[in-house]
Amino acid sequence: MEGRETGSRGYLKAATYVPGFNFVSIERVVWTVARGFWILDDLTPLQQLTPEVLGESTHLFPPRPAYRFRQITNDSVIREDEVSAGNDPPYGAGINYYLKQTAPAGTVTITILDSKGQVVRVLPGTSIVGINRIHWNLRYEASTPIQMRTTRRSSDGGQLAILAPPGSYRVKLSVGGRELTQPLTVIKDPHSGGTEADIQAQMTTLFELGRDMDRAADLVNATEMARSQIEALVKVVDDQTITKAADALNQKLIAVEENLVELRVRAGGGSKLARKLSYLASELASSDFKPTNQQLDVQKLLEERLATCQGQLDAVRARDLPVFNELLRQRKVPHIITTEAQ
Repeated sequence: MEGRETGSRGYLKAATYVPGFNFVSIERVVWTVARGFWILDDLTPLQQLTPEVLGESTHLFPPRPAYRFRQITNDSVIREDEVSAGNDPPYGAGINYYLKQTAPAGTVTITILDSKGQVVRVLPGTSIVGINRIHWNLRYEASTPIQMRTTRRSSDGGQLAILAPPGSYRVKLSVGGRELTQPLTVIKDPHSGGTEADIQAQMTTLFELGRDMDRAADLVNATEMARSQIEALVKVVDDQTITKAADALNQKLIAVEENLVELRVRAGGGSKLARKLSYLASELASSDFKPTNQQLDVQKLLEERLATCQGQLDAVRARDLPVFNELLRQRKVPHIITTEAQ
């Protein structure tokens, strides 16, 4: 029989028997005359689908423990058109639940809670009659995205979705006002070289970096909101006094924003603050080791620069924007509105 071992950690997904390979933890296998194997990744909801469960309007099955696998380098690369290639199961935790009848639209949600009851992630659920399955990729909600309104260039900021640490969690299913919960265990990758203490130290720094990335995004988004209104205003207002004041205000906002993101292509311009925060976070999150002293020093430096940008924008808001809006009020022109950067 032809086939191969698939999966980043050696678990078997489809059509394989190769002499010398050892297969473990195969739960259910279907063999065909066509010399292939089909393996169902998770049979637990079918195994637990008792008459009592079928009699319930809603049932949340206990999820299997989820392994927090980390990226490794494969020993070999399999061609995508290989006929015996299998598909890995979705990464993370499979969450299965049963609905006796279709739930009202928009009323099925899955909430992941940590051991302290804090919300980790909220996921939309499906609402078909019978067994439903969704997957949580073991990550927190992504950080705030940067939205560029005054240029077509990308923000260079990136987003951070932190991989949840090993530990105990709870899955909460909410359907039409009813809530059901089940425990979920996330298991450390057995191939990882970092300890759980290393991971916890890493989490502390990653959450701080995530907050800093949110702050940077808020600052850019607030500045972009104001600048986009200013640029739209000068296109429709035929008033040289307003045009001159608008340009002056816009330049002050640009002076703040260009410390956070690259607003124009410049040779050798270097990375701006938002990208540096994103890069530091991605480097730290790439393994299970605690942050180095150098990474902590860089984090502190970037936090100081972010605080400076915050102060600069606050000053423009407190001093320059009210003056400009007063000019618009006197000329009976709508005011410029900005969002508050937290």
